Amino acid sequence: MRPFAPQYSQRRLLILLVITALSMPLAHFGLRSLERSRGDLLRLRMRAAMGSTVPQPLLPKGLGFAGRDRAEAEKAFVASLRRAAADRRLLLERLAPQPANVRMPAELSADLILSGPEADVLAVVRSIESGRPLIRFAFWRLARTGTAETAVRLEARAIGWHE
Repeated sequence: MRPFAPQYSQRRLLILLVITALSMPLAHFGLRSLERSRGDLLRLRMRAAMGSTVPQPLLPKGLGFAGRDRAEAEKAFVASLRRAAADRRLLLERLAPQPANVRMPAELSADLILSGPEADVLAVVRSIESGRPLIRFAFWRLARTGTAETAVRLEARAIGWHE
């Protein structure tokens, strides 16, 4: 008899074989997952080594304000807001372009205060948001100008984009 030879019964051997057989799919799944993760990491390292990815346009062509630079696009943006108010003969109390956002340099924004008859103010809002180039309101507030008056005042921030 050998002093260190393991003595396994057939029952123990059968249990070990069943455990091994049941753990094989889990090991296979784990190794495939590891392989995919390593591939993803390799692709990310290659992209980082090549530099940043090609910038994609924020909006499809024609939906933003065209211009050689931001200042020209901002003039067109402000002019379109001014024209929309003038078309409905609304009082444009304030139209103040906001400085460029560092995180989104293509974003154009302006604070806007309009007043006039409620129907005309709402029509201007609809025409601005449904027109082209694309303009949306980041926030707005609509309130009556006085207790007995039919006029309303719109305070809003209009947002447009430079192509």
